[in-house]
Amino acid sequence: MLGTNEAVAVIDAITQHTLDYALLLAAIGTLSMAFIEVLKGVFALRRQFHRQQVKRWICSASARHELLVLATGGEEYANVLFDQPIERMMGQIQAAANLALEYPDRYPHVYKFFTEENLEIGAEADADKSDRKIWEAYAQDVAKSGVKAHAKEEMSRAAQQARVRLGNLIARRLDSFQNRTQYLWARYNQAASVAIGAGVSAFALNQGTKMDGVNGYLILISLSLLAGMLAPFAKDVVTAVSGIRTKA
Repeated sequence: MLGTNEAVAVIDAITQHTLDYALLLAAIGTLSMAFIEVLKGVFALRRQFHRQQVKRWICSASARHELLVLATGGEEYANVLFDQPIERMMGQIQAAANLALEYPDRYPHVYKFFTEENLEIGAEADADKSDRKIWEAYAQDVAKSGVKAHAKEEMSRAAQQARVRLGNLIARRLDSFQNRTQYLWARYNQAASVAIGAGVSAFALNQGTKMDGVNGYLILISLSLLAGMLAPFAKDVVTAVSGIRTKA
């Protein structure tokens, strides 16, 4: 049975080797993330990604044009919108959607996109009574005759209720797009981090031990992929192992 000193020595030896590997993985993870940030900055990857996602989301070129006019002042300033973090970009798009909701007659294409009838329950049964049509007709009437001249109280109440429902619909559409975009961006960043970490690990392993034959290269690839996946969490491992060594 091991005594206290022997147990401490064993723990120290195990943690020392684990700490060495964890430090290497932490360095690889840091290098990979730094390289990714450089690539994103040089090639404006976030801007291109956001632009592509918005283009897939809003298929109509007319609707995209109106959105950019409301959000940035014109398509020539689109980079200003797409180069922002997703939260700030969505704040500008939210403001643009609110303006389109207030003035559907001035921005009909983006208004139609955000209030598509196929997202409303029962809209297919009677399209003329859909929230989009009710609020659009009311807003146009108010723009022409003025609020005071609009004497139909029941129509006004129905239009305001339709506007509330449309506001909720727009909010959900914006949230859905933001969640999907954030998820895809995080996954792409994670995949790039693993790929770059695996490449750096493969280079380091190949320099330390020359791999020969099919089995050797399979082991190299497996270890490199494992190192690439573990690299982002290596800092936590270093902290935990350092704590074990201190207690030991």
